Amino acid sequence: MVTSPRSPSPTPFGDYLLLDRVGLGGMAEVWRAKRFGGEGLGRVVALKRILPMLSVDEEFVSMFLDEGQLGLQLLHPNIAQIFELGQVDSEPFLSMEYIPGKSLGDLFEHQRKAGKPAPIPLVCYCIAEMCAGLDSAHRKKDGMGRDLNIVHRGLSLQDVLLSFEGEVKVIDFGIAKAAGRVTQTQPGIIKGKFGYISPEQIDSLPVDRRSDVFATGVCLYELLTGQRLFVSDSPYELVRMTREVQVAPPSTHNRLIPKILERIILRALAPDVNERYPYASELGDDLRSFLTLVGAGFTQQDLRQYMRATFAQDVQLEEQRQREYSQIVPPKGFDVP
Repeated sequence: MVTSPRSPSPTPFGDYLLLDRVGLGGMAEVWRAKRFGGEGLGRVVALKRILPMLSVDEEFVSMFLDEGQLGLQLLHPNIAQIFELGQVDSEPFLSMEYIPGKSLGDLFEHQRKAGKPAPIPLVCYCIAEMCAGLDSAHRKKDGMGRDLNIVHRGLSLQDVLLSFEGEVKVIDFGIAKAAGRVTQTQPGIIKGKFGYISPEQIDSLPVDRRSDVFATGVCLYELLTGQRLFVSDSPYELVRMTREVQVAPPSTHNRLIPKILERIILRALAPDVNERYPYASELGDDLRSFLTLVGAGFTQQDLRQYMRATFAQDVQLEEQRQREYSQIVPPKGFDVP
């Protein structure tokens, strides 16, 4: 998504005022919005809505609603919460938790410009928290106690947010695979982000939670080495590299990575799904055990301090934005219960 300039004035949208658009993609847009109706009165949220030209596409609308229904079931501190799935006139929307902060992708780029990878304790902590959120989704059951078999399938560094308060949140289950979803992937169509998808996704084979473990391993590798794992100008070469999982030992890029941590990374990236961590929680547990072993404790407070020091200017801008938002009241004629 690309960032957009701030809206000159709030725009009414159902029970919400759209404050400024923060993301625009080929299928949907995301706004900061303030709610003035129903529950959460005065809350600032992230509001995602389908682009108007796609609101008449029944298949796409079904996919969007499917995403919302799935997201409403995922309640965990390490997953960005969806508050509401609704519709204004003919436009479906999702109201989601607004998380002031940066993505792991932003962290990667910041450290790359600084000429060094992110600190090992910070990365291990963030990925372990990410694993906790994923594991919660992977183990989610329906009301009858049946496994939903949720798989994110689209994980990348951009899909994990680090709040300025030190929280770690997985976002965007929009292309997740789950049992019983209304919309299903057509055979032969690859869902996911090249550079992060697993070999089995490349070959259109059945996927389970271990595909997310693989993508998490890619994120771990890239943050700890400061290098992209699978990169090529040729899509065909990128597919080949991913299928064959051509991985240089992480320590070749960062000599500070000890062998025990290197083994953890490479197990997450095992080409054979049966050799990977069977659950994201087991990967997270090993990362936490590693931090304990080397005496490198890291907490939410440590992440908060890092974020607020590293992105101090962005924190100031966000605080100013929040002050401005707190002064916004419904325009005249706005229907507030």
